[in-house]
Amino acid sequence: MNNPKLLALYPLLFSCVAMATDINENNMDKIVVTASGSERSTLLAPASLSVITREELERVSDQKLVSAIRKTAGVSVAGTGVGGRKVIQLRGMESKHSLILIDGKRVSATDDVVGHSDLQYDWLPLDSIERIEIIRGPMSSLYGSEALGGVINIITRNNKVEAQRNVMLGSSIYDDDDGGEQYYGNVQFKQPLSDNLLITGHFGHQYQDDVLSDEDSRISSLEGRKVDSVKLGADWTVNENNRFQLDYFRTDEERWQQTNYRGSDPYHRSWYDLDREQFSIYWQPKLGAWTGNVGYYRSKIDVVHNTNESSVDAYTPQYLQDDVAEARFYRDFGSSRLTIGGEYRDEELEHEAFVGGGDNAIHKSGLLQYEKDLLDNVFLTLGGRWDHHEYFGGEFSPRAYLVWEAMPGLAIKTGYGHGFKAPTLKQISPNYRFDGPHSFVGNENLNPETSDTWELGLRYEAGMSEFSATIFKNDVEDLITTECINNCGMFFGREHQYVNVDEAEIKGLEMEASHPLTDSLTLTGSYTYTKGEDKTTGEKLTARPRHQGTLGMNIDWIPNTLSSSIDWQYIGKQWISLDSELEELPSYSLVNANLSYLLGKHRFVLSATNIGNTDLLEKSESFGYAEYARAVKLNWYWQF
Repeated sequence: MNNPKLLALYPLLFSCVAMATDINENNMDKIVVTASGSERSTLLAPASLSVITREELERVSDQKLVSAIRKTAGVSVAGTGVGGRKVIQLRGMESKHSLILIDGKRVSATDDVVGHSDLQYDWLPLDSIERIEIIRGPMSSLYGSEALGGVINIITRNNKVEAQRNVMLGSSIYDDDDGGEQYYGNVQFKQPLSDNLLITGHFGHQYQDDVLSDEDSRISSLEGRKVDSVKLGADWTVNENNRFQLDYFRTDEERWQQTNYRGSDPYHRSWYDLDREQFSIYWQPKLGAWTGNVGYYRSKIDVVHNTNESSVDAYTPQYLQDDVAEARFYRDFGSSRLTIGGEYRDEELEHEAFVGGGDNAIHKSGLLQYEKDLLDNVFLTLGGRWDHHEYFGGEFSPRAYLVWEAMPGLAIKTGYGHGFKAPTLKQISPNYRFDGPHSFVGNENLNPETSDTWELGLRYEAGMSEFSATIFKNDVEDLITTECINNCGMFFGREHQYVNVDEAEIKGLEMEASHPLTDSLTLTGSYTYTKGEDKTTGEKLTARPRHQGTLGMNIDWIPNTLSSSIDWQYIGKQWISLDSELEELPSYSLVNANLSYLLGKHRFVLSATNIGNTDLLEKSESFGYAEYARAVKLNWYWQF
């Protein structure tokens, strides 16, 4: 089954089966908001997209965002080299090129600021999420910096008016004695206080022990973590023309691992204390023909590192904060819609390597988007956003997208988009200098990293059958790296400066399919082909599997009561850079299964993960991340 050519046939097979269904079968529109900034059906939304539903989230055996989306077409994971951490890549772009949103609001982008980190994920437990919208391709025309590879928008469970309470508990047992034991629990409520005032709350706790390496029990192959989270909100509909939303959430996390110092003694315990927080207040007015969304939010993350070894210095504490004020309005003109908006963002980073202990940068932007029904079945979206950065100046991000509904349920999509990522404050601030074994200094003359993407695809929806396929080509320029500027012949003490050098080309194919063979049996599948080349060196881009795929089966044994699922994921060969040489990493597969039973208001989900007990270190010691061993997990959901 580890044949990528054979794997690629599965979605094609599903599409042929789906196309054979009645083309006039009624569809229930599935709605997304991320593709255009307002509600659009998944069929006609101007983007290549995937949606992970609440039902699918309940099949995920742990509470991690990476686990929830890693089987989606166009998504791959890469290692950070520390604690078995994994980061998300969209369309072969680095994790720093994907923008993470929570209910449309950006979280502090830590990937390119805190080394070896995956801290931009898991701001909230999965049990507090209603769905996840994944948009593949540049979306800087709407969302600005970081949206080169795409956007991941986490939609929380606060959109229903009726009173509701949920309790969720879970635990796991692993098939070895090296650690990894896990338990977690969440409590959530929604309570109307009146016909127009709703309050919501979510409280969560997670714990997972670290996993010791089979090769050396003094080192953790996967770090441990303990997370406490709270989310509170209020939704007040004053009248049909005015609505206010207030949200606050906080996550306190501790991570730990057993490690060594640069590959040798002393062996010691290393841990991080991470505090994440976001506060927002929004006004949604209707002013004549205009519908708006006006608000302010603050996102911040505090990162503190410690060790229990006095001879090993802890890393410098870091504090990131984003203050954002934004406004967006749209109105319809017959078959057209015009959207205008603006944003003001103050980005702040505190780190002792800055002169004065920190720096900040002001971002200002304005956007314009025009949507037009050219014909009854042809829809055009044109957009552009101008961003001004305090250091590098301005960047314009245009976007054009055309959707043709060739027949009911079948849409042909094509488009172009420009994306960019602003340099981090460490990279661009003239006040930044970090001195260690080598020194790194900022460069105020940096340009943003940019990408230009063209794509062509189709999407088919008929009843419960779905199929999508997209080809894309992405040209990336001005990728930021470091260049030695002083003492370059020295073994220690070299001085590096951030510079724009690299160019890359990434192209590929993404396919997804889902089709019910019977009323109780549904097949799912996906395939992703990604080919990346560094145009500066001519070498393959590293940490990007050429082929990936999934195959799954869902069975409803007793409708709305007893169901099961099994899925197989294939991750193809990839290359990494070791000592300036490319090394090929072998392919591997993961198999997971679960059984769900509903008893009154109680749902029990029994899961078996990594059934084949795949151990990446047995395949190659060069993998920069690890997979948890085979485990059995039980989750309990109670809604009342």
